[in-house]
Parts: sequence; structure tokens; C-alpha cells
Amino acid sequence: MNMTEIKSKARNLGVQVGRLPKKDLIRSIQNKEGNFPCFATAKDYCSQKLCCWRDACLPTKKKSLTAWETKKNTYTEKLTVQLAELKKEITELKKKTKTLVGKGKEEAVADINKIELKMAELKEKSQKLAVATEDAWKIKKKALDDIRDDLNKTFKKAVKKLK
Repeated sequence: MNMTEIKSKARNLGVQVGRLPKKDLIRSIQNKEGNFPCFATAKDYCSQKLCCWRDACLPTKKKSLTAWETKKNTYTEKLTVQLAELKKEITELKKKTKTLVGKGKEEAVADINKIELKMAELKEKSQKLAVATEDAWKIKKKALDDIRDDLNKTFKKAVKKLK
């Protein structure tokens, strides 16, 4: 954001702009929004992952990801791809269920509904993982792995029933 945009945002929040330097003005905005007023105080790391000023705040040297952040990003990307592929396969399963009748159809539809619920849960939790800190990531990753494994088992059972 340029200084004009920052001043406009400050005025919209009721912050007195005056001749405040950029750092102080942004800290006032952070404070007014109920956030920690820490703009430009970080050395190499900032724990405020959701702060809209984060990129402008951290030192301008190229920020390299830590090993765990790289693993987290790779994991979430892989999970996103797996969910997209599974969604396509679910569409194919739904087509197969249209030819079924009676109890077999009811069971297949119930299985597909169960799979879709687990997929939604996995997707929701993986989105939370994207902003998790290192310790939280380790804990959430284990939970996601368990949900993914359960989802895969449920999917395989459903496919087996439809063969």
C-alpha cells in the first residue's frame, strides 16, 4: 500500500492521521483493528501470519522458507491434488450408482455421502493447516493423515461394492 491508501484506511477507522510517520500510522491502524501494534519491529520472523501488513513489515531481504514450512506447503499442495482427483472419481461412482436399484443403490449412495463428508472435513482442516505454526502443523498433520487414510479406506470399500 502506498501512503495515500494507508492514510485513507486510517481515516476510515477513525485514526487521526496528522503527520504521523508510516510506521506509527500503521501501528495505530493495527491497534484500532484490535491487533498487536508491531509493524516493522520484527527482525527475521513474524508470528502474525494473518496480518495484512506482514509482507511490508518483515525485512526486505529475500525470505526463505524454513524446512518445516517447505514440507507444509508441499504436503498441502499434494493433498489438494489428491482431493481433486478423488472428486473426479466420486463423480464416476455416482454415475455407476444410477444403474443400481434397491438396497444396493441405497448402500452405494450412503457410502458416497460418507466419502463426501470426509472429503469436506479433510479440505476444511487442510485449509487451517496452511496458516498453522510449526507445532500446530505437526499435530494437525497427524490428524489429517488419519482422516485421509480413513477416507481412502472408505473409498476403496465403495469401489469394491460397485464392481
